[in-house]
Amino acid sequence: MPWPEKRTFQRSLLHWFSRHQRDLPWRKNQDPYRIMVSEFMLQQTRVETVLPYFDRFLKLFPTCTDLAQASLPKVLKVWAGLGYYARARHLHAAAQTIERDFNGNFPWKKNDLLRLPGFGPYTAGAVASIAFHEPVAALDGNVDRVFTRLLDLRGRESGVRQRKILEEVVEKLIPRKRASAFNQALMDLGALICIPLRPRCPSCPIKRFCTRQGAKGQKPSRTGPKFRKEVWAVALTEHNGRFLLHRREGKGLLAGLWQFPTVAVTAGKDIARDRGKKEQEAREALKKILEENFGVRIKIKCSLAVQEHRFTHIHLKMMPFSCSLVETIPVQKTRQQARWIKPSGLSRYPIAKAMQKMIVLLKNIHGDPPGSPHPHP
Repeated sequence: MPWPEKRTFQRSLLHWFSRHQRDLPWRKNQDPYRIMVSEFMLQQTRVETVLPYFDRFLKLFPTCTDLAQASLPKVLKVWAGLGYYARARHLHAAAQTIERDFNGNFPWKKNDLLRLPGFGPYTAGAVASIAFHEPVAALDGNVDRVFTRLLDLRGRESGVRQRKILEEVVEKLIPRKRASAFNQALMDLGALICIPLRPRCPSCPIKRFCTRQGAKGQKPSRTGPKFRKEVWAVALTEHNGRFLLHRREGKGLLAGLWQFPTVAVTAGKDIARDRGKKEQEAREALKKILEENFGVRIKIKCSLAVQEHRFTHIHLKMMPFSCSLVETIPVQKTRQQARWIKPSGLSRYPIAKAMQKMIVLLKNIHGDPPGSPHPHP
């Protein structure tokens, strides 16, 4: 783009941004910690969903040091309901890395930020440009869509090659002294004007530069998410008014969170049609895993209504069973970190949104004791 047109592009976009930018709490100042928290929360999550979680998180962990010194279970508890819990673990680890490896000083270059846990090219670019004005690209889904349309790149290049092209184009356009405003303007343009299905082209401040102006019903081609189907059997095991839960180990999607004992059941195309077969399979698997992993023998009283939940790429169906304890071995001698917890005490534990649906079932069966948790929105 020739220099005169480049200046026009910059001025048009920044003028529009000065009048129409979104009022977001992480924009009140350019604190890199607040920006980091917001960027982790906004990954695969809508702004309106993030807002109450952001406020709550910052009240409990107002600084990077506060977050670094907090325990992971406490962080996961505050995050519970927002989903994609690996983000919380990475955010916590990033804060600890800043405190340990950077003496508490926030790294301000993109290349240094890439050394932090959970920081990919976008997050590093966003923090470096917004907080520290480094003229580097921050290609989120909104900015990707804007420039894919501007340059009519739809389907012409592979994902990696296209990203490289877009980064080069964006970085040539960024004003050296206004990287923060420019990148945020692009994000808002994609969120407010250059939206996926019906872009508001007449209101676009840079429409004169767009090769796809007026293509209102079209959007950059992108394969929709493919959901893997899973079926879990869940044991809601009661004894003396308490229920058995355990802390999920490993590094997977729900690692570090508390849940009722579960076991994967072979997924079929039609759970309703195969309900009887799956129930028998689930009953046997639950009894086995509870004896082997938790040292408890149970009686399965009845099955409850199937519950559904969607993760990033998983369509989960949960088959809950109401169970009672027959006999037990002391929990501390088992291979799992497990506890018998009163319903009123569940709110003290980080529990995934999917498992919150099990708590709703318990409330329907046993009533709603004071202090019992409610599913997050």
